[in-house]
Amino acid sequence: MEYIRRDVIDVALSKLRHDHVLVLTGARQTGKTTFCEKILPNYLNLPFTYISFDDPDERLRFQQSAIAILEAIETPLVILDEVQKIPPLFDPLKYVIDKQEKKGGEGKKTFVLTGSSQLLLMRNISESLAGRIALLHLYPFSFKEVTRMEGVPLLSKIWTEGRLDKKEAERINAASPEIVRRLRHLREDHQKWGGYPPVWQRKEAADKIAWLKDYRKTYIERDISDVGQVGNIETFVLTQKLLCSRTAQILSISEVARDVSLSVNTVKRYINLLSMTFQGRLLQPYYENIGKRFIKSPKIYFPDVGLNRVILGEMSVDAGASYETWVFSEIIKWKQLQSMEPDLYFYRTSAGMEIDFLIAGEGKIVPVEVKSSDRVNYTDGRNLESFMNEHKNSPLGLIIYHGKEVLKVRKNIWALPDWVIFGII
Repeated sequence: MEYIRRDVIDVALSKLRHDHVLVLTGARQTGKTTFCEKILPNYLNLPFTYISFDDPDERLRFQQSAIAILEAIETPLVILDEVQKIPPLFDPLKYVIDKQEKKGGEGKKTFVLTGSSQLLLMRNISESLAGRIALLHLYPFSFKEVTRMEGVPLLSKIWTEGRLDKKEAERINAASPEIVRRLRHLREDHQKWGGYPPVWQRKEAADKIAWLKDYRKTYIERDISDVGQVGNIETFVLTQKLLCSRTAQILSISEVARDVSLSVNTVKRYINLLSMTFQGRLLQPYYENIGKRFIKSPKIYFPDVGLNRVILGEMSVDAGASYETWVFSEIIKWKQLQSMEPDLYFYRTSAGMEIDFLIAGEGKIVPVEVKSSDRVNYTDGRNLESFMNEHKNSPLGLIIYHGKEVLKVRKNIWALPDWVIFGII
C-alpha cells in the first residue's frame, strides 16, 4: 500500500537527532499510528516494537510490571500508542529513560509516544517527563500533502525571503493548464471534505459523509467520555454545534452561554475540552501591548471543514467563514514545519479595521487577508497597506483568494490563489 508522505517527517527526524523521546499528538484518525508504524521506521531504518494501549490487555500488563517490560524490549525504536490511556506508565518510563541517560554510550532506545487527548497526555508529561521530550503534532492531511508534490510551498519562500519576485509570479501564471486544473480540482475536494486520511481513502460522497458521522459519534462516545468532565453529553453536543457555527468569528462566551442556558464557566470548560481534543482552536488578537493579547476576545475556529459539515447538519456556515477556516487550517499546518515556528494572530482596531491573519516571527510580520471570491482588486489591499504603513517590519502583504492568477494589487501587496500559496507549482 502506498502512503501519502507526511511533511512533518522532516521535523520528526530533526527532533530525534537531539532527543530520544518524541511525543506525537493529534486528533484521532489523523494517521499517527500509520506514521509511527509505516513511515517513521523506514526513514530511521530501525527495527521497532509497537504497543497500543487501546488494548486493555496491554494496559493491564504494563500496570503490573512496566519497568521490566520496557527494559526487556530489544529493538532500538519503541512506539507506545495512545499513552494517555495508561497514566501509571509515565513514572516507570521516566525511570527507564533516566537510567539509560546515565548509562550513556551505545544502545539507547528511542521512544515515540502518541496521544489523541492533549488534556490527559500533557498532564502526565508535565508531571513526569518535562524537559526530557520533543513535542510534535500531526494534523489531518494538508492541501500540499494530498497533491503528493515534493518541494517548498510558495508561502515558505515568501516567509523566508520577505518578498515575492515578479519573475516568480510570471512563472506561476505561465503554468500548464493541466497542472492548474489538477491543483484546482484537488483544492475543491480539500475545501469540501477536509483532510482526515480515511476520507481520502473513500471515493463516494455518501461513504465520506458516513465516515465523518461515525468519527463524530466516536469522538463524543470515547474521547469526551474518557476525559470525564462532561455531565450532560447532549448539552455538550449542542454547545459544540453552536461554537462550530461561529467558526472564524470573534468569540463571545457569554453569548454562547446564554444560547445554551449554561454558565460561562461551563462553556469555558467545554471550549477547553474541544481544544485539548484537537477539535477547536482559539486565535488571539495582536496588539503592540502584549498583555492585551490575552484580555481581548479571541476568534474561534473548527479547523476541519469536512467534519464541520456533519457537526452542523442542517445549519450552515457562510462561504466566507468556511473559506477563512480552511485557510486557517492550512496556515497552522504550514507554520509547524518552519525552522523557527512563527506566531499567528488576527488584527482588529477599535475603529473596526480588521486583518484576518498576522504571521509574526523572526523580526517581521506578514499580514494576510482572505477573500473567498474569484477576483480581487485595488480596494481589497487597503487594510493591508494601512497596517504596513504603521508597521515598518511588515515587508509585504498577502491576499489569499479563490482565483487563478498571481496579481500585484498595490505596492508590495500580492493576491495569491490558494492552490498556489499552499501547493507546489
